[in-house]
Amino acid sequence: MNNSDNFSVTVIGVGNMGSAIVRGMILRGEFTKEHIIICDLDEKKVEKLVVDLGVKYASSARKAVEKSDFLILAAKPQSFPGLLSEISQFVNTNQTIMSIAAGVTTASIEETIGKQVPVIRVMPNLPALIGKGISVYCRGSYSTDKDINRAKAVLLSVGKIIEAPESLLDPVTALSGTGPAYIFHTMEAMIQSGIEMGIDREIAVDLVLQTVLGSAELAMKSKRNISSLREDVTSKGGTTEAAISYLTKKKYFETVINAILEAKNRSKELGEG
Repeated sequence: MNNSDNFSVTVIGVGNMGSAIVRGMILRGEFTKEHIIICDLDEKKVEKLVVDLGVKYASSARKAVEKSDFLILAAKPQSFPGLLSEISQFVNTNQTIMSIAAGVTTASIEETIGKQVPVIRVMPNLPALIGKGISVYCRGSYSTDKDINRAKAVLLSVGKIIEAPESLLDPVTALSGTGPAYIFHTMEAMIQSGIEMGIDREIAVDLVLQTVLGSAELAMKSKRNISSLREDVTSKGGTTEAAISYLTKKKYFETVINAILEAKNRSKELGEG
C-alpha cells in the first residue's frame, strides 16, 4: 500500500517515534518530501529532518494543521491538552487525525476538538526506526475506510500493523509499545554478566545481540510455540535448567508480568490526565 491518493501529511512532534515515521515514509518511497510537513518546539530536531530528508516545516502547530490532509499527533501525552486546544479551531472534518500518544483515547480527542473529525489511535514501537516496528491501531467514532487506508499507508512504511478494539490499546502499550525497553534491559543484564565472567565488552555485546536476534527469528519462522523452543534449550540437569530454576525461584515470570501490568496502569493514568 502506498500514498496512491497523494494526500499530504503533517507530523506534530518529531521525537524518536515521530521522526521514525517521517523517515520511514520517505526512505521506503511511500511518500515524497513535498507531501510531508513537520512541526516541533525543538527547532534542532526540525532542522535535522529538513536537512536530511528535504521535508517541509511549519513554524507553528496551527500553520502545520492548516496545510494538511492527515495529521499525526506525536507529542507526549502530557502535552496533548494544550496541543489540542491550540489546533482545535483550525481542524476540519475533511482531515484525519492519527494520535500515537499513550493513553489518550479517541473519545477525548474528539471531545476536545469539538467536531466530527475522524480520529485514529495508534500504538507503534521503537523498532519503527528501522522499519521493523509493529503498530496497533483502532478507529474513532467518525473514521471511515478512507481514513484507515491512509493510516495504513503511513504505518506500513515503518513495519507491521494490526487493528484492535480500543479497549486493548492500554495493554498493547504495555506489551509492545513499552516492550523494547524490557528486551534492552534484559540485554543490559546479559552483557554485564558476560563482562563479570571475564568476557570482553565488545564480544559480550556481539554475543547478546546475535542471540536475541537469532532467537526472535527462530521463533518467527518455527511452527512450534515459544515454550516448546525454550524447552529445547533446557536439557535436564544442564546449564540452562540451572538458570531457569534460579529464575523460577526468584519469581522472574511473575515479576515480568507484574511489571507489564504496571505499564498498562500507567498508560491508563496518562489518558485520564
